[in-house]
Amino acid sequence: MFTHKKIDLHLHFDGSLPLAYAYTLAKQHPSLQKLDEKAFQKRMQVDADCHSLYDYLARFDTPLALLQTPEALYFGMCACIENLANQGLIYAEIRFAPQQHTRGGLSQQRVVEILLQARKDCALRFSQLKVNFILCMMVLGEESLTHQANVETVHLCHRYLKDGVVALDLAGAEGLAPMIDFKQLFALARSYQIPLTIHAGESYGPENIKTAIAFGASRIGHGTSALQDEEVMALLRDQQIPLEVCITSNVQCEVTASYEAHPIHQYLSYGIPITINTDNMTISHTDLDKEYAYLIKYQNFQEEDLAACLSTSLQAAFLSEHEKNELRNLLQKESL
Repeated sequence: MFTHKKIDLHLHFDGSLPLAYAYTLAKQHPSLQKLDEKAFQKRMQVDADCHSLYDYLARFDTPLALLQTPEALYFGMCACIENLANQGLIYAEIRFAPQQHTRGGLSQQRVVEILLQARKDCALRFSQLKVNFILCMMVLGEESLTHQANVETVHLCHRYLKDGVVALDLAGAEGLAPMIDFKQLFALARSYQIPLTIHAGESYGPENIKTAIAFGASRIGHGTSALQDEEVMALLRDQQIPLEVCITSNVQCEVTASYEAHPIHQYLSYGIPITINTDNMTISHTDLDKEYAYLIKYQNFQEEDLAACLSTSLQAAFLSEHEKNELRNLLQKESL
């Protein structure tokens, strides 16, 4: 079994809130406290009834309901980071949308500050794991619905860039609004020189990937539909733009028919850089070890394939060359 240290570049905080900690929070929540563990787990994790990205996104309702206080946010992030450290990760980029945690009266800035404090404190406890944050703008309907909140997210990303925040993303229900409608927001981000990774081509066609590249994305979240367009495939290959592949969530959302049908091998053969990630550990009931095992079982991956994707993850990380070299040295020591 592949035993190398691991890197996850596409990991949502709310979708990866550890189940045990979430259940303790639920016991204090008026609408959730009467649920037993089995019923609560069904609220938090997908099952055979999941047939689309929209079914999948409904599972975020519960963790988001729980993550609305300073204490829940702080200890939730600590629990998430501890979970990753225990799994043997050496680097993770955890993403979240500050605007999704303001229902209880917190400002977006306060949300970011609380989670940055959790990151700082966990760095002392889990020194073997380096964590950075990606802030997400949201697609919840037409662009105007979240425009002001998204503008604030861009400004916060700029404010805390290099203080634990490393990039900006656009997440949510892809296709509810044309990606081109978010052009102004990405122009603002570029004016601040904020690195971009954008969800594109997950539940929508390859034209969104093309638009995301035009916006300046240096990585693409999912990109599953790229295979449908030779021009998009060539753009990804020629510009060496990595795809953040999350194979289990792609199967669960039915953006690909099965593990065997996922186009990851076609992308690798074409020369597109590939990283392997979990997306939402709790909602998808997965971790990187499971993702590797599925790739070995269903895609005939060999250890050298996994090692190559790990190397791509390191190169694609939003880190300085010095930081990458430090992690590279860790990986090289392990392989000796």
